[in-house]
This record gives sequence, C-alpha cells and structure tokens, in this order.
Amino acid sequence: MTVSAHTTESGEHPVVVAIRTGTAPGSDHRDRLIAAMGELLAEQGYASVTVTDVVARARVSKRTFYQHFADREECLLATYRVVAEAPLHRIAEAAASTVGTGRPVREEIAGVTGAYLAAMAEHPLLTRAMLTEVGSAGPAGLAVRREVMRRFADGLVALASAGGRELSGGVAQALVGGINELVLEAVESADVAAPQMAEAILALGDTVTELGVAVLDR
Repeated sequence: MTVSAHTTESGEHPVVVAIRTGTAPGSDHRDRLIAAMGELLAEQGYASVTVTDVVARARVSKRTFYQHFADREECLLATYRVVAEAPLHRIAEAAASTVGTGRPVREEIAGVTGAYLAAMAEHPLLTRAMLTEVGSAGPAGLAVRREVMRRFADGLVALASAGGRELSGGVAQALVGGINELVLEAVESADVAAPQMAEAILALGDTVTELGVAVLDR
C-alpha cells in the first residue's frame, strides 16, 4: 500500500489538514482548489457546488481551475483520492506496529480498524461527503470509490497474510463494504452535528472489531 509523498507524518495530505483546521493549504493552486472543494463538500454537498464557488473559496481564477481540472467532477475525484490517503495510511501504520508482535488476534484487528475509524472521525462532515457524494460523479466516481476500497481490502489481505492467516480479496472487499456501510449510517443524517458524528464513528469500534474477528480469526 503506497502513500503519496505529499503527505504529513500522520498520513494526511496537507490539503486535508487545511480543511480540518481551517488553515490555508499553501500556495500550490491545485492544493488550494482541492481544499476548497473539500470544504464546500463538507458544508453543502456536491449538488450545489459550482466551479465559481470553488475558485472563489480557493482565491484563484477559473482559468487556473481549468488548467488543473477538466470540470468540477474531476476536481471531486481528485479530492476523494486525497482525502482517502489518511485512513489508508493509518491502516498500514497500525498493521506494521501490531502484526507479528505476538498480540492476540483481537488486539491486532482492533488496532487496525480503530486507526481507520479514528481517521474517519477526525473530519466527520468530510467523511460523510466522501461516502455519499463520490457517486455523483457517475461511472468515474464509482470507479475511484472501488479503487480506494480495493486498496483498503488489499491492506486487510496483507494484514491477514502477515499473521499467518488466509483472506481472499473478495471476502476482504465484503468486509470493507460492511465497515463503510456502518460508518455511513453513523454520519448520513444531516441533523446531527459534527461532534456527535465523530462520537458515533468511534463508537463503532467494538462492532467493527467483532466483524473483523469473525472474518479473520476463522
């Protein structure tokens, strides 16, 4: 599992840090556009976001936008890929620190799934947007979503293999789908404030661990 070189030590892209903390993402125009799209997705959803909104938030021109993206859909997909790096990095990092240490299987799984949930809970509004909005980009959006889920599944297969257990790619993808469905249920209501969404995501820890144990410790 690879992580972009353009990430912080925590695995977060500087753009995601900017979105989460409300700080400027730097001078790179592409980063600023992605950060703007992420903020707008979290605030109002993709359907009402326009290119005009994005460039105004990023403080760049439309000409600059179209130098980096063909349209707002391409910007959405780039944002999704950037945001997905943090939880994927956290999974890899947690696996590296737990697998092969002699800990019980449950602890290994809890460490990995807990890291994933913690990453998702850091910006719950953005998590909701990423889980619900990428499909708005049509077939291209679904393809990117599958790509990210497959990377997550590949990480679980590697985790199982490192622990001397077998896990097929198909079963791993089913596990990932189940976890993401639980997270979606926790964040999909527009009437719930961000802190409560974050709590709901983290509260899934035991359930997700049980699911992982049922699949991996057979």
